[in-house]
Amino acid sequence: MQNRKTYRIAVTAACFLFAGLNAYQIIKGDYNALDVFLLVMFLIFGFTYTYLLLRKDQRN
Repeated sequence: MQNRKTYRIAVTAACFLFAGLNAYQIIKGDYNALDVFLLVMFLIFGFTYTYLLLRKDQRN
């Protein structure tokens, strides 16, 4: 199986970037329910990929 570490790092960074952008909109006060939902989803995906990266490193 191919090494997907670079892909997982890129996806993790993108998830946390988009979560940060949604958090910025929420802090500014210009948001709706979709922004809150996307913030939560990007955080979940970001932490999931972080876990996969750390779990993969601990196995080797």
